[in-house]
Amino acid sequence: MSAAADSWPDASGYLLNHSAGLPPLSAADTLRDTLFGPWTARDDQVWPHWLRAIEGFRAELAKVLHSEAALVCPQPSVSAALTQILGSLPVAPKRNRLLIAERAFPSLGFVLKKLERRGFEVVMLPRSSNTLDPDSWKCCLDERTHCVLFTHVHSNTSECHDIGALCALAREVGAISVVDVAQSIGIRDVDAQAWRADFIIGSCIKWLCGGSGAGFLWANAARVEQCEPIDVGWFSHANPFEFDIHHFSYAPDALRFWGGTPSVAPAIVAAHSIASLRAVGLEQIEARNRALTELLCSNVPEQALVSPRDPRQRGGSVVLQFGDRQQDFVARLRASGLQFDVRAEGVRLSPHFYNSEDDMQRVLDWV
Repeated sequence: MSAAADSWPDASGYLLNHSAGLPPLSAADTLRDTLFGPWTARDDQVWPHWLRAIEGFRAELAKVLHSEAALVCPQPSVSAALTQILGSLPVAPKRNRLLIAERAFPSLGFVLKKLERRGFEVVMLPRSSNTLDPDSWKCCLDERTHCVLFTHVHSNTSECHDIGALCALAREVGAISVVDVAQSIGIRDVDAQAWRADFIIGSCIKWLCGGSGAGFLWANAARVEQCEPIDVGWFSHANPFEFDIHHFSYAPDALRFWGGTPSVAPAIVAAHSIASLRAVGLEQIEARNRALTELLCSNVPEQALVSPRDPRQRGGSVVLQFGDRQQDFVARLRASGLQFDVRAEGVRLSPHFYNSEDDMQRVLDWV
């Protein structure tokens, strides 16, 4: 694909990219030079160096999101980003419903359930619902809905949703839309402008190969000024270095969601990984993943596929369930040296651009 691909470690048999993608080998040198360089140089301007690195992280993410850096704010995790958003928005008295699918990542459900103490009502689309069908959402959306959380790709089924259509349903009833892209960004197109979502939350640990701690939120420019986050700190300030305890003014852009002293290391690693992936080509990476997952899907029994057969509705993972044969299937995959994981729904297998057809064949040998 590109010379940048040569900077990745040997990934033979590594199919855990839905959990933690492999950072490029050069990320370690970048982290050392950027994080520790100002200290070792005895530079008394450490923060300017680090803030430039974080601005680089925002800029790289913005390119992936088809947006601008001013609308991106670093966060420690996806659930932290959701907490920041929901704590910052004005609430109309008769709009107290929060809508989420029962199949969404549990951490986000935990955040919503805690808000019931503040008078919110959490409504969940049952696990049996077809979340790919907009009508499943439409019947639960009305003038009582304050916020709806959509998941672009579900982690345990790899169902990939038409987010533009779902966000349009939320707008029709005046509800706020938040989209979780943790399982899609880097392997499926995430277009903030086309979707017209109010907020997007995600992480770089998976397909963006950015390591842990590099979460983020994206805020629609039309929403930013309406938001007054409660969890603030000196980096939520329009001028973090003003140092006047009697004066606070929200940052004019998405950084108002930032909070106190940020973690710099995750942003350094993630920015470097995203830039490296963009050098390979995100469209080429998606095409490679689609080819490898299709190789699996077209050679396993239809009844074994938990993830959608239609590639347009499938994320970057293939989930397989063989019923009575499942334990034996898992044991044979492990014995062959493949790295993957197992959930109640099935075996999760997730090839990145650095995987090969041989990795897929090692799975198919035991189907």
